[in-house]
Amino acid sequence: LECRADGDPPPSTRCARDGGTGDGPVTRDGGGHPGAVTRGRSGRVVTRADGGRYVCRATNRHGVAERSVVVTVECEWPRGAPGV
Repeated sequence: LECRADGDPPPSTRCARDGGTGDGPVTRDGGGHPGAVTRGRSGRVVTRADGGRYVCRATNRHGVAERSVVVTVECEWPRGAPGV
């Protein structure tokens, strides 16, 4: 997931699984829309266990804005499958 936000001054952003630390198939970009969970910049393959609520939080000196998205992983490729 990518977490982006615009503002003046530009906000810092953080995207994390609800109740998590931000580890997992989540990418962080300063700069909000959640994107699709896929094989991302980390090269990590997403599994059903990665489903859940993810929260994007943007912060600057004017305050904080949060948005969330619920991710459902419906298909899990077996290890060793082409492209995995």
